[in-house]
Amino acid sequence: MANVVRYDPFDLLEGVMKSVLRPGYEAAQTRQSGAWNAAIPIDVTENDRAYYVLADLPGVNKEDVNVSIVGNQLTLSAEIKQEKAVEQGQGKETVLVTERPTGTLARTVQFAADIDDAKAEAQYRDGVLRLTLPKKESAQVKRLSIH
Repeated sequence: MANVVRYDPFDLLEGVMKSVLRPGYEAAQTRQSGAWNAAIPIDVTENDRAYYVLADLPGVNKEDVNVSIVGNQLTLSAEIKQEKAVEQGQGKETVLVTERPTGTLARTVQFAADIDDAKAEAQYRDGVLRLTLPKKESAQVKRLSIH
């Protein structure tokens, strides 16, 4: 006896739609899930005296990076500017693909101890911001010897 299968016209349409929409959908997922999510990627370490922060800011000019410290809170922000089209030959270049991010990125980190902003240091080289954030004297760990 033959198997009877119900015909669903949307089965064919589903395959066509996936093949048409998949490239755009995958590109959107990549941008959303980690290629660039509008937060500055950082590494934070600490010892008894200070916090150390490394922030990746590729393609950002030093003048476009802002660092602010209030109490125990650090705020980093940076502006990535879009490069202008260049005149070549007959006229302006036509942009075919734009994947590099533009706009303002920001990140705020709250630490357990207050930061001594007078002694804080910042260095920016090769797209990496290095911060040394000393803890205030009152917040440093004081070890007691037990007799």
